Amino acid sequence: MHSSIRRRFLLAPVSLLMLAALLVLLSGCAAQPQATPTPTKTPRLEAASTAPAPQAPAAPMADTPAPATPEPTQPPTPDPNLIVPANDPGLSPFTGLRPADPAVLARRPLAIKVANQASVHPQSGLSQADVVVESRVEYSETRFTVIYQSQSVERVGSIRSARLIDVELPTIFDAVLCFSGGVQPVRQMLQNSDFGDHILEQAVNGPAFFRDPTIKAPDNLFADTATLWNTITQRGWNKPPEPSAAWAFSEAAPAGGAPASQADFPYPRFRVRWTYDAASGRWLRFMGGQPHIEKADGQQLTAANVVILGANHVITLIVEDGTERRGNPCINCSIEIQLWGEGPLKILRDGKVYEGKWLRPERHAPFRFVDAAGVDIPLKPGNSWWQVVPLDMQVTVNP
Repeated sequence: MHSSIRRRFLLAPVSLLMLAALLVLLSGCAAQPQATPTPTKTPRLEAASTAPAPQAPAAPMADTPAPATPEPTQPPTPDPNLIVPANDPGLSPFTGLRPADPAVLARRPLAIKVANQASVHPQSGLSQADVVVESRVEYSETRFTVIYQSQSVERVGSIRSARLIDVELPTIFDAVLCFSGGVQPVRQMLQNSDFGDHILEQAVNGPAFFRDPTIKAPDNLFADTATLWNTITQRGWNKPPEPSAAWAFSEAAPAGGAPASQADFPYPRFRVRWTYDAASGRWLRFMGGQPHIEKADGQQLTAANVVILGANHVITLIVEDGTERRGNPCINCSIEIQLWGEGPLKILRDGKVYEGKWLRPERHAPFRFVDAAGVDIPLKPGNSWWQVVPLDMQVTVNP
C-alpha cells in the first residue's frame, strides 16, 4: 500500500507539468492568425495604405520606379506617291484616273464578252476599255471580258457567248454582264449567281444590241455602251459600283522590280507579245506576230499595265460546241478558271516586272495584287490588260 501511494506522489508533479505545457501550447496556437496562400502566377501588389483607394492613382513611392508608359502605336506613314481610289470618289477604281465628267463614275460597270477568233479581227472598242481580261476557252482559243465604266464607246464587239470565268468577273468588278448567249449549263450558272438578276443576254434582250448587216452572223453582233447603260437605268440596275477590287496606283514606278522590255504568252492559237515603248511609257500588244489593232482608228492596242494572273484551269464535262466531247483531254469542253484563293502574279509597268501573288480569299473579298510581304503593288494610272494563264504556261519576260 505504501508503495502504491508513493508512486502516485511521484507521478503527480510530472502530470502537472504536462498539463501546464499543454495549456501554454493551446494558448499560443489560438494567438497565431492563419496565413493566406499566395495565388500561383499572380504577382502580389504592395498596397501603400489600408485605407480605401482614392479616385486618382497614388503617386509611387520614392524608391519604387514608376511603370513605363507605352508609346502610342503610330499607324504606318502612307506612301505619298500612292493613289487610292477607295479614298477619293473622284477617281476611277479601275484606272486610278480622274475623268473629265465625274458623273461617269456613278454608273455601273459593263462586262462585255468579245470574241477573239480570226474571223472577228480586228475587234472594235477595246482601246476605250478600263480593263480587258483575256482567258482561255475551248479549241485552244482565247476570249475577252471587257470592262467599261469611265469611257463610252459606240461600237464594241464582236460580242459572243459567255464562259465559266464570267461567273467570277462580274462580281470582282460589280458589273452587269452583257453577252450573246451560252450553252445551257453555263447560262444556268450565270442566272443562279449572285448577279443573276442583272445580266443582259442578247437572246432575251435583243434591242440592247445591234447587228451589222455587212458582216456574216454570228460575228456581226455589237453594242453601243450608251444604249446598254440606258437599258440598265430603265431596269434600276445602274447604280454606283461596289467592286471587290482594292487596287492602288502610283505615277512613279515603285521601288524594286526587275527590268522588262518584252513578255511572251504561248497561247495555243494566237501567241501574244507585249513590248515596252519607253517613249510613251506604255506596253504595245502583238497577237499572232502582228500588231493587235483597234478597228475604230487603226491604231495598235496599248496598256499602262499588263497584269499576268496564273490560275488553275480545269477542263469540265460541259460541251461548248456540238453534242459530244471530243479528244482526250476534251478540246470542245468548257474550262473552269479558278479565280479564287490565290495565285502567282506578275505586273508589267514602266519597263519593269513586279512579282507577287493575287489574293481573293472569298467571293466578295477584295481582289488584291501583293508582293512577297503582302504589300499592295501599285498599278500605273491608266488601262490594264489581264492575261489569265494556266499555271503550267511558260510566260517569258525578257529584260
